[in-house]
Amino acid sequence: MTEDIDKLVTRAKTGDRTAFDALVRDSLPKLRGVVWRLVGHPEDCEDIVQASLIRAWENITTFGERAAFSTWVISIATRAAIDHLRGQKRWRRESQIAYANLCATDDSMQGEIAAAMMEPEFLFDAREHIAYCFVCIGRSIAPDEQAALVLRDVMEFSNREAANVLGISDSVLRHRLSAAREQMEQRYDGLCALISKTGICHQCEGLGLAAEAMGGQRTSLPDIDNLVSRIAAVRNVDPGARKDSALHDIFFRRCKRVEEEGLGSTMPVDCA
Repeated sequence: MTEDIDKLVTRAKTGDRTAFDALVRDSLPKLRGVVWRLVGHPEDCEDIVQASLIRAWENITTFGERAAFSTWVISIATRAAIDHLRGQKRWRRESQIAYANLCATDDSMQGEIAAAMMEPEFLFDAREHIAYCFVCIGRSIAPDEQAALVLRDVMEFSNREAANVLGISDSVLRHRLSAAREQMEQRYDGLCALISKTGICHQCEGLGLAAEAMGGQRTSLPDIDNLVSRIAAVRNVDPGARKDSALHDIFFRRCKRVEEEGLGSTMPVDCA
């Protein structure tokens, strides 16, 4: 820890909220990035972030300074996100297909998507959609394993850092990470047309074409043929600066309802 951070921690522990806010400021983008990649749903993410900051402030005197402050506060948020996911119904692998099938026959659902795409500054960014999809698929595996994958492979924490955030040993982290990678590969196999040319979901291409048809702009599809290249694309998306945030926030809200209520067929009808 630098001397400045040491001083801020000391002040925060005496009840100086300004010092605490200064400590949090640098950690907040990464903290939000972890929570978004685990949960996705905009209101749920914000609730988790705010509750985590409150908890960190209330427990600042317990911060032992053996780990970096950023690791400590991100750990609080990550564990809160895991607890949230444990209390939610696990999403189906095909949650997006179920939603797309419902959307294909529902004028109001189609209308809200069209309205987002017709905004003057709208740009369909394929990598942002890949990041959205990664979160949705991630919600179909165990939260503990999902968190290991996000921290280690997306956020690029070291094994030791990720294990510290999760409060587990290095060996347990490696086990969860291996399980998460295997399950994610299996879930993408036969689902994503970018990874498997016979995949049933062509949503990236379909939405890009729809954006063009409505007079908007789109980015080209990246060359993705495996989980590693997909994770690399997800890593390069800043959740706090997404051009498509309005569109994908709609998707997250709708997918949550679809999964909570078990709506929609998972057989592809119109995945665009």
